[in-house]
Amino acid sequence: MMPPSRTSRHQALFLVAITLLLLVTVSATAAQNKAQAEKELKILKSTIADIQETLRTNLARQSKAQQNIRHIDKKLAEASAKLRTTRQQITQANDKLKQLEVEQREKTSLREKQRQRLASQLRSAYIAGRQEYVKLLLNQEDPTKVSRMLEYYRYLNQARIDDIKELQQTLQRLTVIEQDIQTTLVTLSDLKEAQETQQQKQSTLKKEQQIALNKLKRSYSNQNSRLEKLRKDEQELAKVIKSIEKALRQFAPKQSLTGLGKFKKKLQWPASGSIIHRYGSNKLGKRLKWNGILIGAQEGDSVHAIHHGQVVFADWLRGYGLVVIVDHGKGYLSLYGQNQSLLKSPGDWVEAGEPVATSGGSGGSGQPGLYFEIRYKGRPQNPVAWIR
Repeated sequence: MMPPSRTSRHQALFLVAITLLLLVTVSATAAQNKAQAEKELKILKSTIADIQETLRTNLARQSKAQQNIRHIDKKLAEASAKLRTTRQQITQANDKLKQLEVEQREKTSLREKQRQRLASQLRSAYIAGRQEYVKLLLNQEDPTKVSRMLEYYRYLNQARIDDIKELQQTLQRLTVIEQDIQTTLVTLSDLKEAQETQQQKQSTLKKEQQIALNKLKRSYSNQNSRLEKLRKDEQELAKVIKSIEKALRQFAPKQSLTGLGKFKKKLQWPASGSIIHRYGSNKLGKRLKWNGILIGAQEGDSVHAIHHGQVVFADWLRGYGLVVIVDHGKGYLSLYGQNQSLLKSPGDWVEAGEPVATSGGSGGSGQPGLYFEIRYKGRPQNPVAWIR
């Protein structure tokens, strides 16, 4: 074989160098992307912290009734989150119990089969031990035949030993399963007791929420004061969105989000239920218009993100209760309000259809359901134009 030429060696070294350079470049790019993502998240969280501080300051200037609404909404959200977790744990425990019971039945059946097989082998061994094995030795048959028969008996003995070991393993596993079943039953009992306590607490808080809402309604002397309150609610939401958009502009060029412009009539509903209030319809007589839609979702139902994006706000907001706002890029935001509890935090990435909250009646609206908006560059859009 001819040795490689100098040119071939140079080409090989060049390819290795290029490969190493590409690996270094990819690694450096990944590090830069990670650093950029961390920088973006830091900016976002800093902005959200500023917004929350402003909201707390504004709340201190609001009526006691409004402050009480927020306090109860927050407590109810916490209680609902604990109850949801407990229900999930009960479901998991029930699933585990079913799996253990299935395995228990399978192992019990296997144990009986192993016992029967072993008993049959022992009977055969007993008969063979009294007749064939003794006969072979006494008759001094052909040594080759004797050797084969002894090997055969050795094989049978080993099979019995293996069967005994398998039976022992089955019995040991059955013991473990029985212990796991008892432990799971105790856990289930504790969880169901906790669930009952949490349900009672949630029910009490809902009554307090209704009382607080009635007090809030009585605090309005007339329609004008109610109108002023609603306008202030809208103004506060507009300020929050403006602050978020300002932060997003600082790192928007680096984002991979493509917006909602190409998805009209292609997105799924954020929650199940009919539309109670439509976009642009009258609110408080003819003095205000709805900037979004109110969907008649059942209390505790999952609220889903309509498209891929990043959570940029998740907190209580006057007039809108517990709110999640998702950035979809290119100036598009989706808003999910009046929630019972929030499942996401600022900075979290979500996919289309992923739960972001559970629906409720927070914020003092007095009408349970999901309040849903889509905004483009701060301006409300008709959400129905995007939902299929």
